[in-house]
Amino acid sequence: MKPAPGLAAILLAWSGLAAATAPDPAPEAPRPRTYALVSAVGDQFQYVSRRPSTGTNLEPFRRFTAKVPGGALDRAVLRGLDRTVAANDPGSERLFLSLNPAEMESVRPADREKVAIGKVISALEPMKQREGWDKIFVVTPNWRFGEVNGLASKLGGIGVFIQPLERRTGNIDLDANLAGFAEAETVTPDGKPTSSAIYVAPFFYTKLWVIDPKTLQVIDSEERFDFQKIYDPMWTATTLERNFTPEQLAGQVETFVERSSSRALREAIGVVTVTDPKAVDEAKPAPATPRKP
Repeated sequence: MKPAPGLAAILLAWSGLAAATAPDPAPEAPRPRTYALVSAVGDQFQYVSRRPSTGTNLEPFRRFTAKVPGGALDRAVLRGLDRTVAANDPGSERLFLSLNPAEMESVRPADREKVAIGKVISALEPMKQREGWDKIFVVTPNWRFGEVNGLASKLGGIGVFIQPLERRTGNIDLDANLAGFAEAETVTPDGKPTSSAIYVAPFFYTKLWVIDPKTLQVIDSEERFDFQKIYDPMWTATTLERNFTPEQLAGQVETFVERSSSRALREAIGVVTVTDPKAVDEAKPAPATPRKP
């Protein structure tokens, strides 16, 4: 049975109205931002301890550089960067890269920053996929010549400084070089505030670079000279660092590095988002291919 003419007109009007008022297809979701996170801190871990220097021309520090196996330092840095980027841009995609530590094997500590960023940029140049990235964040070692805040001179990258010398025992100065030292603000391994003239201090001397993926120009860079002085009045070992097992000390350093890496990027985010790229003339040593940690 055919509908009445009036009903047919109404049905036709409804169908036309439905077609006219049908919602437009939902716009495609924007492409998530992609960030490349690169660690070039490598596997060198600096261990420095103050020693008595009265009556000698030797510098008042013992120094030792060890290699941390398995990319543990790079992974700690990348976790810190990832934490901050994820908090700032939850929907983003992150790529994790690190420079092969062998590329920095024979580089002097004072030169590691410049060589590392040059090698990273050279390694990124042939990577066509970087055209789809939004920013590149790179962490390299940094180096400081002088003593600052009670830490040793000539520190760079990641390591630990041991201050084992009391300023006085009774009325006798142990070392004239400590005459100006007062008790420092310290914390226990679990973060409770203390104060002491002796301490174990993990340090994070690095430089954060922000790079435009398409041009590989440096957008911004910031130096970091972070440290944390640790002392617990309940420690009983006569040799200061022996109050930690190697595993505990490694855990303290790794946690500190991750936290410092995160803070470095968090404090730079505001600058990163508003600063226009600027060219930086960097020497570029032989290419090295970043690897996933």
